[in-house]
Amino acid sequence: MNIKEIMTIDPLTVAPETTLSDAARIMLDRHVSALPVVSGNGLLRGIITDGDLLRRPELDTAPDIGWWRGFLAPETSASAFVKTRGRHVGEVMTTPVRSVAPSTALGDAIAMMVKHHIKQVPVVDGDRLVGMLERRNVLAALVDRLLVVDDEVRSDDMVAAAIRRSITKSKWAPKGTVEVKVRDGVAQLSGSVFSEAERQALVVIAENTAGVRSVSEDLALIDPVSGYAYGSF
Repeated sequence: MNIKEIMTIDPLTVAPETTLSDAARIMLDRHVSALPVVSGNGLLRGIITDGDLLRRPELDTAPDIGWWRGFLAPETSASAFVKTRGRHVGEVMTTPVRSVAPSTALGDAIAMMVKHHIKQVPVVDGDRLVGMLERRNVLAALVDRLLVVDDEVRSDDMVAAAIRRSITKSKWAPKGTVEVKVRDGVAQLSGSVFSEAERQALVVIAENTAGVRSVSEDLALIDPVSGYAYGSF
């Protein structure tokens, strides 16, 4: 899946000269946590997020720029002063901006969002803003796929075989200690596992197999050191 399939087209934007109060009001009124900042010709200049507005003197949360810091690093101190006390978006916005192209694979975009702890990514064609990828776009796509109904008719034997194949392909799964049966769409797992995590993962394998309506399990926990069976969970 590429970003262009799920991104928000024509996202809300602000200009560098937009006042901070207007930008904050837009965020509140439209329930967004970030606004791309674009110039008059649509080029992406930066992004302003709710995180950019947390350290403010109006809230008594702005960092104190001590005289010693101003003396030793005047340029850095001046930049920090503008960042925390500016009154216009262009003075406070985050730049440069991490962005992606419309053809970027969703997996790559999400990996970047997770790595850099960001909730939204501008989508650009060259330097021109064409969309916005937000976490809610990803959640909406997930819901669509979770609700997909598979109408193909499969026999219980076919479903059981599919579960066994998934177990075999999983490097972590116990291969010879779990028995799988399916009756009227109910997957029945029995045998033994070596941890609660293994038990839960086996149930998830069955749940995600097409044709399974519900899962029933009777799996015993085996102590990997002593080999003692603690009975079913």
